[in-house]
Amino acid sequence: MKETQSEWRKDAQLRLDRKNAFDASLVVGTARFNRDTGRDRMVRQPFAKFIDPATGLIQLDMTRARNCPICDAPPGPAIFVKDGFRHVRCKACDLIYVSLILREDILIQYWREEIAWKTVLKSKPQLDMDVLKFGYGLDLASAYLNGSRDLLDIGAGNGDFILMALERDWRAVAMELNLESADSLERAGIKVIVKSMELADIAPGSFNLITMWEVLEHLTEPKNILYEVRRILPEHGILLILVPNAGSLATRLLHERSDTFGGHSHLNHFNPTSLAKLLEVMGFEILEMETVITELGAINNHLGFEDPYLGEAPVFHPALTPAVIHQNLWGSRLLTLARPAKRP
Repeated sequence: MKETQSEWRKDAQLRLDRKNAFDASLVVGTARFNRDTGRDRMVRQPFAKFIDPATGLIQLDMTRARNCPICDAPPGPAIFVKDGFRHVRCKACDLIYVSLILREDILIQYWREEIAWKTVLKSKPQLDMDVLKFGYGLDLASAYLNGSRDLLDIGAGNGDFILMALERDWRAVAMELNLESADSLERAGIKVIVKSMELADIAPGSFNLITMWEVLEHLTEPKNILYEVRRILPEHGILLILVPNAGSLATRLLHERSDTFGGHSHLNHFNPTSLAKLLEVMGFEILEMETVITELGAINNHLGFEDPYLGEAPVFHPALTPAVIHQNLWGSRLLTLARPAKRP
């Protein structure tokens, strides 16, 4: 019997089955997926030549300091330095963040011209997983919506999520700053806003679903974009956020060896506590927060003394299952649905 939307949302096993279907480490294996998507061939340190050998940090004239982007507390000591970038952990809100980030002009140029990651996203193995992931998220958000089907996807990238939404009869608009991606989206007939959210001047109520698939971790000031989202969304509108989970089991085990950390582009590392705090501060109430993608392959490899992303270690312990991972919010990605909190 075909599962209904309400069945898979409320049935724990059906929901887990849907998540497992786009978990590459479970479907094809970690090493094979990383090789087939080209992750193993990516340049992981694009700014390595600018590291000052005396300090181990990116040259100071290329960076600027910042306080915690959630609570504005000044940065404490680094928990580690990776690729020339200081990563600190805020004692007030539990956010791990990069405290010395690239200057805005350098960041903007990087994102406008970056193409390596797009090659990974265009690979067939990645597309196969993404279509299921996007479908899962869109179905989940749709269950909370009534009325119009107007969607804004911030950081639309290659447009695969937008195309899925259009096929499902959504009126979907992309927001994308990368020039090549924006041009590709326009050639595909997709309406594109090539401006930041703060400069786009979007009228309130224009969209009742706003999505950010792995965007928030890249922003120097995540509060700014959430302020605009809160302004635009109607009372019953939905915000969908997917971010890397700094509280995942894989990240807790690997620390700076985790691919989650890359200070030139991943500036904010949320866990359930810090993401909930940010959304609360910005006037949202959380409807659902869960994890997806176990990274069990990387975990098993690390515990088996092999390369986390290219090893072939056996299962470390049969009790460490996808169900256990997600029940504890230990998955590698946080998927959150929120809506504007009612104003007092």
